[in-house]
Amino acid sequence: MKITPLSIKRQEFKRNIRGYDPDEVNTFLGIIADEFDQLQKQNEDLSAKLTQLQKKLQDYQQIEKSLQQTLLAAQETSSRAMEASKRQAVLLIKEAELKAKQIIEKAQDEAKSIQNSVLELEERKRTLISRLRAIINAHIQLLNILTENNQKQKESTENKNKSIDVESIINRIVE
Repeated sequence: MKITPLSIKRQEFKRNIRGYDPDEVNTFLGIIADEFDQLQKQNEDLSAKLTQLQKKLQDYQQIEKSLQQTLLAAQETSSRAMEASKRQAVLLIKEAELKAKQIIEKAQDEAKSIQNSVLELEERKRTLISRLRAIINAHIQLLNILTENNQKQKESTENKNKSIDVESIINRIVE
């Protein structure tokens, strides 16, 4: 049987000759009923608050669960982004190394080409110098021969009369 403040107030007891004073019992029952009423209201308030707090707790637990899921998703996304960045960095480094290797090879090829050109130019220079020497030596020999011939003719002309006309000299040079 459920006891309520109203059932306490309406409770009746059997009467005996030597029983309790009915006014005193009724007053006491009234006090108990009032206290019980306050306790019942307090219990209802606390039950309502408990229900409200349990609902808030569920909401907070949902929020916590959502935050945990969001955090896990963010961590996974971050991990994926880090891995993608690392892969991209590795690819960029490999690409840069390949380009650097190509540039070095091209520079080495150009250096070889320039070196070959320099060697070819040095060979041409030596050939030209040899030819110039040969030409100069030929001209020196020719000048020596002409000078000797000139000198011999001078001596013979001086011995003969020292008079030769200009026409004969030009004819000799042309020959």
